[in-house]
Amino acid sequence: MTAFLAIVKLTCRSAVRSHIFRLLLLLLLLSIFLLPFTLLGDGTPKGEVQIFLQYCLGFVGFILCLSSVWLACSEVSSDVETAQIHMIVVKPVRRVVILLGKYTGVVLIHLALLLIAAVTVYAFLSFRLASTEMSDGDRLMLDEQVLTARAVYKPVRPDFNALAQAELDRRIALAKEHGQDTFRFQDDQMRQEAFLEIRKELIATYGLISEGESIYWQFEGLPKDLTDDDIVFLRFTIYVNRYYVQDQNSVRGHWVFAANYKRPDDNGGETVVTDLMAIPEDDYLTASQNETAVPIRNSYFVYDGKAEVGFLNKDTKTSELNFEEGRGPFLLIREAGFFSNYCRAILVLAIGILSVTLLAAAVAACMSLPIAIFFSAAYMLTGGLANYLVTSIPDSIDYQAEYTGTFGYRFGDLMLNLIVPLQDFFVTGHLANGELIDFPFIGMLFAKDFVLRMLPVFLLGAWIYTRRELALVSKRG
Repeated sequence: MTAFLAIVKLTCRSAVRSHIFRLLLLLLLLSIFLLPFTLLGDGTPKGEVQIFLQYCLGFVGFILCLSSVWLACSEVSSDVETAQIHMIVVKPVRRVVILLGKYTGVVLIHLALLLIAAVTVYAFLSFRLASTEMSDGDRLMLDEQVLTARAVYKPVRPDFNALAQAELDRRIALAKEHGQDTFRFQDDQMRQEAFLEIRKELIATYGLISEGESIYWQFEGLPKDLTDDDIVFLRFTIYVNRYYVQDQNSVRGHWVFAANYKRPDDNGGETVVTDLMAIPEDDYLTASQNETAVPIRNSYFVYDGKAEVGFLNKDTKTSELNFEEGRGPFLLIREAGFFSNYCRAILVLAIGILSVTLLAAAVAACMSLPIAIFFSAAYMLTGGLANYLVTSIPDSIDYQAEYTGTFGYRFGDLMLNLIVPLQDFFVTGHLANGELIDFPFIGMLFAKDFVLRMLPVFLLGAWIYTRRELALVSKRG
């Protein structure tokens, strides 16, 4: 234990003397103290706080991850390349202890920097909120939509397989009634192709509503202990037609909510009657995130953990409105406070530092410094590319029917099962939107990324490190 602590101490001292580390530390300080004065939101207090949280904490996390990778590679590889490792291995210290000591030293110094940065950012945010004059409405919006932690509930996804099978059966029956040839459905492969085509069509057109039409979503698993004082928010994004990148402005319509009333029945008991309550028509911005409070008391809106929400298209300027599948609407319900959620976001960043440092130490134990840094950077870039390949596919597309045959999606999906994308540890977007970062998510992230993916790589690197021939580095040509 004494040797381990000594190595940790020496690693921390070496980090302070590193010029690259000092440069990254300077960038960290600039991100904390200068970014808040240069970032501008949409002109509202809510937008400014959201931009501040996303970019300040995001840049802090990125700099610390980059610094931890550099320092881990430098501390492990440089000792071998400069033959300084011989001063340690001649003593009764196992190489695994050396590697663990260096890893622990790098992690401790970066976790300390993360803690200092987190406290500074939170203090600056508190000072900014206290010194900024804003209306009661803006402050209430901040408290309810940003400075909070709300669980996000998604609507029940339709069973597109069952719907596609029913539509296929209907088309076959209709063709038989009209005496049409159904030969193309007799072959299993042709039938499967027709099924997949119908399924893709249903998914693509699921959220499309023409003028005067409406669409409804069912929600399940909502809290059953809500009181009327709890505020439920509705978050949604509306697009014009299927191709939502053009002709976006504002559209008109109104939301419809199911209200449940208990009424006496003929048997002396009570029965639940559901009526639809529509709020007045309003204009909504398209291709942007909208939020509104549900205007019904929770005792009526949520029944047995279920709720129903609909939208009626009253826009006369567009042919269709589109609620893309996977982009809302969502229900948001407060479950914790902002400080608790802020600490959870910092905890996720800490897991990211633990993970990338583990990777860098394992790679540096097997390779020279330039190759170790290149490999670590390539690993993280590949994870980001894989994440982009998968998430850039629109949610309305049926992956199974359309994209499993493409190399890009196959490659991205495979890489995401093997490589940890750095984006997994940046949850500042959830924090800025007032979304709860729950402990099951944090636990799953730690188990999946740190334990199941990074730890085996580190153990392999440690095994190679214990068998690496160190005498060769002392030879000079």
